[in-house]
Amino acid sequence: MSTKYLKRFFQPRSIAVFGASERKGSMGGIVLQNLLDSGFPGGLFAINPEEYQSVFGVRCYRALTDLPEMPDLAIICAPPESVADIVRQLGSHRVKAAMVLTGGLSISGNPRVSNLGEDVKEAAKPYGIRILGPECMGLLVPGSKMNASYSHVNIQKGKVAYIGQSGLLGTAMIDWANGQEIGFSHFMTLGHGVDVDLPAVIDYVSKDPYTHAILLQLDRISGSARRFLSALRAASRNKLVLVLKSDIIFEEANKPSLAPGIPDEDRIYDAALRRAGAVRVETSDELFHALETLTRMKPLRGERLAIVCNGMGPNALATDRLLKRGGLLAPLSKDTVTKLNALLPYEWNGKNPLDINTDATPERFAAVIAILVKDASVDSVLCIHAPTRLAPSLETAQEVVKVARKSMRNILTCWMGRATAIAARNHCNSVNVATFITPEEAIDAFMHMVDYHRNQVTMRQTPPTYVEQNSQNHQKAVGLLENAKAQNRDFLTHSEVCALLELYDIPVQNSYYADDINGVIALARELGGSVAVKALHVENVYPFNYDENSRQRWHDLAQDIYSISEVRHATTKLAYRMSERFSESELFGFCVQQMKRGFQSLQINVGITRDPTYGPLIVFGAGGYAVDVLADRHVMLPPMNMSLALELVKSSRVYRIINERSYQPERDVEQLCELIIKLSEMVVDLPELKCLEINPLLLNKLGILAVDASVSLGEPSRLSISPYPGNLEEPITLKRSGRPAVVRPIRAEDEPEHLLFYNQLSPESIRMRYFYSRGIPTHQELATWTQIDYDREMAFIVSAPRLDGKGPETLGVVRAVTDADNIRSEFSVVIRDDLQGEGLGRILMSKVIKYCKERGTLLLEGSTLPANKGMQGLAAKLGFTNVFNAEDEVVEMRMMLNEPTEEWQITRLHQ
Repeated sequence: MSTKYLKRFFQPRSIAVFGASERKGSMGGIVLQNLLDSGFPGGLFAINPEEYQSVFGVRCYRALTDLPEMPDLAIICAPPESVADIVRQLGSHRVKAAMVLTGGLSISGNPRVSNLGEDVKEAAKPYGIRILGPECMGLLVPGSKMNASYSHVNIQKGKVAYIGQSGLLGTAMIDWANGQEIGFSHFMTLGHGVDVDLPAVIDYVSKDPYTHAILLQLDRISGSARRFLSALRAASRNKLVLVLKSDIIFEEANKPSLAPGIPDEDRIYDAALRRAGAVRVETSDELFHALETLTRMKPLRGERLAIVCNGMGPNALATDRLLKRGGLLAPLSKDTVTKLNALLPYEWNGKNPLDINTDATPERFAAVIAILVKDASVDSVLCIHAPTRLAPSLETAQEVVKVARKSMRNILTCWMGRATAIAARNHCNSVNVATFITPEEAIDAFMHMVDYHRNQVTMRQTPPTYVEQNSQNHQKAVGLLENAKAQNRDFLTHSEVCALLELYDIPVQNSYYADDINGVIALARELGGSVAVKALHVENVYPFNYDENSRQRWHDLAQDIYSISEVRHATTKLAYRMSERFSESELFGFCVQQMKRGFQSLQINVGITRDPTYGPLIVFGAGGYAVDVLADRHVMLPPMNMSLALELVKSSRVYRIINERSYQPERDVEQLCELIIKLSEMVVDLPELKCLEINPLLLNKLGILAVDASVSLGEPSRLSISPYPGNLEEPITLKRSGRPAVVRPIRAEDEPEHLLFYNQLSPESIRMRYFYSRGIPTHQELATWTQIDYDREMAFIVSAPRLDGKGPETLGVVRAVTDADNIRSEFSVVIRDDLQGEGLGRILMSKVIKYCKERGTLLLEGSTLPANKGMQGLAAKLGFTNVFNAEDEVVEMRMMLNEPTEEWQITRLHQ
């Protein structure tokens, strides 16, 4: 979905309302009234087959063909059966945007209307008309003076965009926000979006300079999870994104199936939103408070919070909530304590949180806060006030606000009580100081900002140096799966699973196999010592089979067997139990292993599962045959790097146990992270691998060891986050020096080398690339350049071993950023000054031209300064058309890569 086309929805020059009338309860009439009341400056038309002369003073026409001009936007409030025909009429008259407020087009189980939503979609398709809805509440854009909705009130202008799926929750949010004097930049609900989808709208508002934050209210994720996460990741890099996701789906037909090994979809949504850099809120109350925080708070300086109150009771509530949420209390500097000693009673403890005593006056509140905001170790201050005769709520608020308006730090306020506290809250609202009713609400709102800050740090972490993988072994793994599929199996045998793990350098316990009891006895004699025997059958060849009843795992096992007589007895008993549960064709013999005792091993459960919405997931947590593995199962979306793997390990209680018991915790954690990376590689290499479970994985002083594992197969899957496209790597030789190098997509791990590359560019090269002189890039900028979304942009670098042998270095880079509809891609290229004449410019430009052409991009374009004759000459030789743009004083370089095949593509090319 093109974000440019959304301009017709958000900034239309004219609007036609179908179904508008002055009849009481007419949705079309309500929408038209709202447009008039909001002062919409463009043309308005009412359309109704009844012979109305006008509707609320707006001239009414019987049909679309009677209009003096075609509108930019059509709003349809007509009966469900007529909507598809109206869309066809609009399309045939080249109207390009329609918003359907009509309800009932997506009711499952109602044969009269169940297909009407699809009918609308099909009606729009031939004409390229874009549809918002059906069953949306409409659009409110204060900046365009447009209230095109059925909301009972208009919204104020603000800096937060609200995108929801529930119309009624949306109207409740508007009512609450108006009561709190909070505004929005955009407000809309999508309903059952048959065309205009959530990713497109997120893309649009994230590019709006007047929108500083985005609130999402979601009932479900429909369409491509990859597009949704791509849009969310792009938005959250520049704006705070908060998401309220409900967990209950009332229609049984729409109930999602769960990923194997995951007890509820909530964990997956949490993992997806965290990976995208968004912050999830659990309740509508939290969403309201988050909006309060977003609107009133300044950018977060850090995470350390000072808490001030005229009593310890509220302080204790706030502190307890802060610590439970993983927040940080700010330490007070000696200078701050000295200054506070002069203000506070002698019995105060000199620590944060600060009890400034029940005799505190408004002036004492203000003076204490004024000292705290000057302390370098204090990032934000929470002022909690319980009303007393010495410190009335309103008077105290007035003094605190004076300090807050002068400070660059965030000052949050909590006015407890009601009768006298309301005036204090209203005063804070009127001057844009964040205020809350309870200490817990204030802490939760503050922690939303902290969570966002932490997500951003995690997203921009520079991973350790990339380690090249064993591609030959990975090809053998592909063959292993193909062999199983050729035998019509949707699982790997136990021996095949062990072979697969070994191909990825995962240590595996030696396993031996027998068809019957005598075979097990013979193996036990050969192995000696204590052995374990596992019966293999049609159930336990599949991963996560015993999650809901871990005790059943023991029915398949016989452990710690020493003597041959014990082996015979235990295996016979095991075989009898299996024969009661399975037919002979469902039994696959026995697996025999030597017992591993005496190393104080920690048992871990780790693997891969697949979600119907988000695709492959990495799972990690405590494991073992006798524990409730679901109690500590955490998930993360691949692909993974070491930083993300460490975050996953830290989320489990396994990490705490390692730190408490291991004498080499750093080594143990590193080994687990490396294992997770290998599982991530499997996901990318083996799209038909559905699930993999290693349980238990032993961790002890000898390292890690996979004792038992299983694998299931399925249809090829697609990751929700685009993996590194290793297939685009290409070896090259430099033209002049003959130096070997490789052209490849950029990786997050390239950040250190990219900084060195930038520092070797001359000021003139930097000016030619960026059109202005600039300083050394920050870590945040470098992370943005190297941690790219391959679905949205591409950067190819030339990388070569350093001449001194100390690792790789970057020699040049070309970038191509493509629009949402794959119409245009804008390129930029820069080569190190000392490598001019090596042919790197031609190599990189040829690579990006081929890449964009193969992915179907229509036009590749770039611009350069008139003084950059070298770039202009290279572009001309490659087939670009160079044209001087006098207005911008640049030379524009353009090359058609593919011809448009649809009308809308032609329109976009000429915009």
